[in-house]
Amino acid sequence: MHMSTGELKSHKHDTISLLEIVSMEGRYYMARFYLDGQGYVLTDSDDKAVMFSGAPAAREFFHDFSVEKTEVIPPTGTDEMIGMPDSGSETMRVPL
Repeated sequence: MHMSTGELKSHKHDTISLLEIVSMEGRYYMARFYLDGQGYVLTDSDDKAVMFSGAPAAREFFHDFSVEKTEVIPPTGTDEMIGMPDSGSETMRVPL
C-alpha cells in the first residue's frame, strides 16, 4: 500500500513501528513505513514514490514522527543481475 505525504501528516500522533529506508540502485532512497501493522510506501501528491537523496534526508523527513525503529536496506549486487537465481539469502538491514 502507499500513503501520500499529505495523508501521513494526519498520523502525526501515531507511532511508526518501523521505518525502512530502502536504497534504490544505490543512488536514491525510498521510505517504507509501518503503522498499525500495515506497510506503506511514502508517495507524493501524484502517487509516485518519494525519492530522497540519501538515508539522512529520509530520516529527517520523519523527524517529527514517533518512530520506534529505523533500518536502512542497502542494495545487493546480485539483485540487479539479470538471469541470476534467487540466492534465498535474507535482506541485509542496517539499524540507524
